[in-house]
Amino acid sequence: MIILSSIFFLFFIIREYVAYKRHLPLKYFFTPSLTLLLVVMMLLSMNIFGPDRYRIMITLSLLMALVADTLLMIEEGAQSLLKNGAVFFVIGHIFYLIAFADNATFEPWNIVVIVILAAINLIFFGILVMVKGKKAVATILYIVILDLVVYFAIIRLNHQFSLSGILAASGVILFMISDFILITNLYIKKIPKSTVFTWLFYAPAQYLIVLSTFTVFL
Repeated sequence: MIILSSIFFLFFIIREYVAYKRHLPLKYFFTPSLTLLLVVMMLLSMNIFGPDRYRIMITLSLLMALVADTLLMIEEGAQSLLKNGAVFFVIGHIFYLIAFADNATFEPWNIVVIVILAAINLIFFGILVMVKGKKAVATILYIVILDLVVYFAIIRLNHQFSLSGILAASGVILFMISDFILITNLYIKKIPKSTVFTWLFYAPAQYLIVLSTFTVFL
């Protein structure tokens, strides 16, 4: 795992550099390579700890992300690539939701999580509706699914305040930030070099979620 992690972060640094410099052939190699490395890590995790529901769902989500990342990275691609990539991301989020929601419980402090997510999204939804009107519905539904993933990943800490739970919760929070950057760039205001900022949060997010499977959390 140490070797794979070292390769992952080396590829991550190179990917960010070539994306910033817009060396597209290199970007198109390193972008899916990062997600593929995460899939390999998950296969290693299942080989060591066994293919339980949590690890299987995360692996399936990463396979969907591999397709989505490949479609979304193509800067000169058609609008259909963007839509298809979003579909695969939604499917991936559903797999994450199944993984994190397993044996979910409720504690009073979870209300704080709900309030924070609701406050953030009310503001963001308002901006989306002003900019896109009725066309914002699909994007809002996507964000709601992401919210559920974030919520259930965080409240896994109800079971046990463990390293695995902290890693998963940290990962989905970074994931949410990366998605907000992506959505802002696509629908609200263009962000220069947006792919660099999106992946600055997205790649570590996915890595932390994968890393959570290498610790015991039952």
